[in-house]
Amino acid sequence: MARYSDDVLNEVRNAVDLVELASAYVRLKRSGRGYVGCCPFHKEKTPSFHIDADKQLYHCFGCGAGGSVFQFVMAAEGLDFPDAVKFVAERGGVRLPELGDDDSEDIYRRKREMYAMNKAAARYFRDCLFSTEGEEARNYLQRRRLTSKTVASFGLGYAPKGWDGLLRHLEEKGFAKDMIAEAGLCIRNEKGHMYDRFRDRVMFPIFDVRQNIIGFGGRVMEGSGAKYLNSPESIIYDKGKNLFALNIAKKSKRGYYVLVEGYMDVISLHQAGIDCAVAGCGTALTEAQARLISKGNAVYLCYDMDEAGQKALARASAIFNGLDVKLKVISIPDGKDADEFIKKYGGAKFEELLESSSSVTENKIDTLLSRYDAEDVGQTVELLGEAAPILAAIGNAVEREAYIRKLSARTGISVQSITTEVRKADRRDSRRQQREQVLRNVYQNRSQQPFAPKSRREAAEAKLLGILAEDREIYVKIRDNLSPELFSEGLNRDIFTEIQECYKGEEPSAEQYLMNRFERREEELAAVIIKSDDPDNRLAAAEDYIEVIRGEDLEKRIAEAEKNGDVVLLAQLIKNKHRKAGT
Repeated sequence: MARYSDDVLNEVRNAVDLVELASAYVRLKRSGRGYVGCCPFHKEKTPSFHIDADKQLYHCFGCGAGGSVFQFVMAAEGLDFPDAVKFVAERGGVRLPELGDDDSEDIYRRKREMYAMNKAAARYFRDCLFSTEGEEARNYLQRRRLTSKTVASFGLGYAPKGWDGLLRHLEEKGFAKDMIAEAGLCIRNEKGHMYDRFRDRVMFPIFDVRQNIIGFGGRVMEGSGAKYLNSPESIIYDKGKNLFALNIAKKSKRGYYVLVEGYMDVISLHQAGIDCAVAGCGTALTEAQARLISKGNAVYLCYDMDEAGQKALARASAIFNGLDVKLKVISIPDGKDADEFIKKYGGAKFEELLESSSSVTENKIDTLLSRYDAEDVGQTVELLGEAAPILAAIGNAVEREAYIRKLSARTGISVQSITTEVRKADRRDSRRQQREQVLRNVYQNRSQQPFAPKSRREAAEAKLLGILAEDREIYVKIRDNLSPELFSEGLNRDIFTEIQECYKGEEPSAEQYLMNRFERREEELAAVIIKSDDPDNRLAAAEDYIEVIRGEDLEKRIAEAEKNGDVVLLAQLIKNKHRKAGT
């Protein structure tokens, strides 16, 4: 039976954020790095529906429902797998190839090759930075007060002055000239000659959220020329759908994002401990970019105080206006940008700016009042029509009432009239609640038994598999202690076998590989690899889980020996148990 390739499924799956999609069916609340809510697939009062935002998987610890965005759509919309893929692709703006269409499949092969080529280019730039040619660039980064750890964390590099160093390097690696030009790493002139796009610049790799390098930004150190030169768009790089450093910031435990203007602003904030900073990729903020960071507890807008920066702030506020996110504005004194402020005053002072940031709600109300004449009845009606949804979006009742009273005092409209309009706006949110109820009605006859809690061994296996699927480095470090026999027969052993197969290549993570291998069993897969905890030392945790599994095996064998009356084996097993425990 024909099926979409892994590359196609990955492209579609990554095009839609599961949190955003699920939010149309169920109210979600931030919890650590993930989200929780009442399951839309069975009745419950205590939330047990979890979404792992990093893994893009969901699992209900109450009924056992789970999977990726495909499985969610299958369950929520009553679709089969191919139709669910089409549903997600349409929502994410991805054109699906016709099954068996070799030309369309070739696009995904080219994407895979371009990812590999960008990775090779990043390594080249990194090596150049630490070569003799890179001395000036290293000095520049030191003047910008970047530590070696920061340089390594962001994969910074240097494009040397020569005309074709990168071109020759990539050709030696086996990449074709046409592909190098298509990726924007080199430029072909009118005579057909090719030369490197980036020359004598500090290089900033741009990653997508799956850790693929999709483009580069190059900053001039001295002299003339554009301050920043960025990769052009390509089949893997859409500037309006990506944010610089989002791959790092999405792992922050702060629960919010700080949106700044430039790469150096981002890097300085991260180095100062504000590890949730992101920036655009050389273009004005788009709605797609705003959606990427609208799932945190808040977004702090931190733009330059000059005219251009304030216009960008106004545009960003308008874009975020329709999204369910708490928005705040950081005002940096003395017209400085974030990088300058951090270097002069340090991270602690920037933390104070975060704490003193202003509510965008108040800013919006002030803006409305400046546009309308409260003495004109017609304009007053229009003002209230625009203000009501803003006030209705305030979740805290006390805060909402305070703004209503403030608006009443400044416009002369009674508190009662404003409250009435706000309630009308609030009712519009009932549509989502109605959709939740429809889903519950659809699934109320679902013939699924309550999800059984895992045994100690099952829990250890699931957590170990979750770590192994997420982190190749840990797998490599402990693979001598791993074997298929360590895991229970069935799904867990099958998952481990596929992890082994995946890591025969160079993939840093096996999660997407597993989703494609188990596309018909995503619910079971999610139940295994979604972890309720995230240990600080995952290597030590993995080793502990192995010990738990082996300990449970030993206890099982002891129980069987007792049942069978095998005294010799029982004595040997008990001896092994005491030796293992050190007693």
